[in-house]
Amino acid sequence: MKQAVFIGDCDKTDLLFYVCKLLGMQHDVLLADFTRQGRYRHAYPNVEMDKKVQQYDNFDVAESLGGAAELEELIAAAAYEYVIIDADDPDKLGNFVSSDMFYLVTTYENPVMQGNGALLEAMLRNIPEERLPLHMTKVIREPGGNLTEDYLTRLYDHLPIHWNESLIYMPEDRDLSRKIQNQFSSTVKLKKISPEFKLAIKGIVESISGWEGTQVNLLWKKAERSK
Repeated sequence: MKQAVFIGDCDKTDLLFYVCKLLGMQHDVLLADFTRQGRYRHAYPNVEMDKKVQQYDNFDVAESLGGAAELEELIAAAAYEYVIIDADDPDKLGNFVSSDMFYLVTTYENPVMQGNGALLEAMLRNIPEERLPLHMTKVIREPGGNLTEDYLTRLYDHLPIHWNESLIYMPEDRDLSRKIQNQFSSTVKLKKISPEFKLAIKGIVESISGWEGTQVNLLWKKAERSK
């Protein structure tokens, strides 16, 4: 089982739905919501609001989880092969220090960048010394005008993090349109996503799964055709 944590003080629901859609084409996948606002509660057609685990398309979504122990019970019961965690609560980040991969999802909005700094510090307080520097990938969601990635590097330079090659994309109107349409659909549709966003999603799937790009491309085409 591989576990990947996506931290970031911003909405990541559409991004992680697409990642789970592709991983779920061949494996059992759980998407766990550890966001403060419970972002996933209304981000897809949740039929039974009182259930902690809902099936959405070809993967499961877990909401309103109390902590790591409850997540571990779900993992043990269903034998998931991939667990994707969305976390923006600094009080809960210590639960996920044993995860295999870490991603920071960010924009260049100052509240987001500052909030992310607090999240990174909260997580790193719980990381064992032997795992430092922590390897992490930045997923940058938009250009920053006069700001560049160098600004983020300087902002977090004091933290013991080794940054992998970043994934950068600028959302287009069609991406927002697709996101909203999917919120009312029983399936995660991938058609008409912008090329840059598509590359970022594929890059994440490749890094989590270890699959070659050609395999991910084939899965993408299969996912586009799925109903």
